[in-house]
Amino acid sequence: MTELHPVIYDLVPSVANTIHRRYKAHVEKDDIKQELMAWAMTRVEDHIIDLMEPIEERRRHNEQRIAWQMKRAGERYARKEKAAKSGYQTNDEAYYESATLGQLLPFVIASIIDGTVLEQAQEMISDGQPKGSSSPAEGGNLLANLIDIKNGFLKLEQVDQSILRMRHHESFTLQQIAQVLECAISTADRRCAQSLRRLQDNLGGRVPLTYHWYVTVKAGRLTRFLVYRSFNS
Repeated sequence: MTELHPVIYDLVPSVANTIHRRYKAHVEKDDIKQELMAWAMTRVEDHIIDLMEPIEERRRHNEQRIAWQMKRAGERYARKEKAAKSGYQTNDEAYYESATLGQLLPFVIASIIDGTVLEQAQEMISDGQPKGSSSPAEGGNLLANLIDIKNGFLKLEQVDQSILRMRHHESFTLQQIAQVLECAISTADRRCAQSLRRLQDNLGGRVPLTYHWYVTVKAGRLTRFLVYRSFNS
């Protein structure tokens, strides 16, 4: 059997580290490495030809292209693992901006604290959509978003959960949060932002967007909802 080119052995741990930083809540680094090695083995001869290119400029270009292809393959694997563990399909994936999480977190945290069923939150949000709307709130996408956020929230440290609960469920002001945390208001503001970013990291981070919907709340009901979705490949 043909051996992998030495460059591939160098690329695998580097690419695996990059992917693991984004999906560490959902997949082990060693599993990503194994997947990348398996991917490389199916292309070993092509890679050897590309990486033995005598013209240095072309060889470097080939190495960059292989690294990019490897990263895409690893991300596809990590996304599938995340989806499988979170209970949805990869074509329901979504990525979340701070404004999105700020509007959906009250429903998610209520489901944890008050025992509200997420399907009920889905119905509440969907009820606010115009008839005939093609919003993702109709169908399984919204429920996948709520489940995704809930799982990401539960993976947070208790201190981050508490901060987000105060801010987004109990509607504490920054001054009230500062009193609880015994810190300055500016520090409370920063810690709220940090907790939200950690939740985003658990959800796969922030990515370039393809389209979106806006969130408004009227009479305690979410009438539209914003979610940024990526191209899946």
